[in-house]
Formats: sequence, C-alpha cells, structure tokens
Amino acid sequence: MEFEEFVKAAFVKMIYEVIEADGKIHPAEVETLNKLKVKIGFDDAFLERAKLLEYDNALVTLYNLPHEQKKALAEILDEVAISDGAIHKKEMDLIIDTFINIGLGEETE
Repeated sequence: MEFEEFVKAAFVKMIYEVIEADGKIHPAEVETLNKLKVKIGFDDAFLERAKLLEYDNALVTLYNLPHEQKKALAEILDEVAISDGAIHKKEMDLIIDTFINIGLGEETE
C-alpha cells in the first residue's frame, strides 16, 4: 500500500511510540522497524523527522484516513507490539487509545 508522505510520517510516529511505550527498545522491535522501513518506504532520516511530529498532529492525520489505511496501521502496530514476544500493558494501552482516537472500529463496512 502506498502512502502520502504526511501519512507515512504519522504511521512512523505511531510505530515509534509503540516501540518506546514500555521504556525499552528491544532488538526484535528494531528488527521489525527495519523491515517496515522497506515495506512502508522510509529511511533513518525520515524516522528522525517523524519522531519530532506532535503526537496529536499524527492522530488528526490518521483520523482522516480511509478505513483500509487505518486497518493497515492497526496491523503494523500489532506486529510491532508483539515483535519482542510479549505485549507490554503500556504498548496495549497506547494502541487501544490510538484506535479510539482515530475512530477505528466506528466505521461500518
């Protein structure tokens, strides 16, 4: 799936928020992030810029996405959260809050 740059930045911001949520960056999470760099199409410089994006601005961008792109984000965030073998409560809370804030689950298909 192709994403516009501002959407990609919001995705990357949320991915990194999940990685940092439990206070530890696990090697498996870094490995998953590196795979996503290829899949989504971003590099380290883009990652650094995306990390500077305000969380609330990322949510607004994600809220306005079509349902299919929200589902893609959900799958990616789940993949990142389980990549280290366990989903930390802070990761799960962040993912659930993100889904609520972007309206995922409210749509009718």
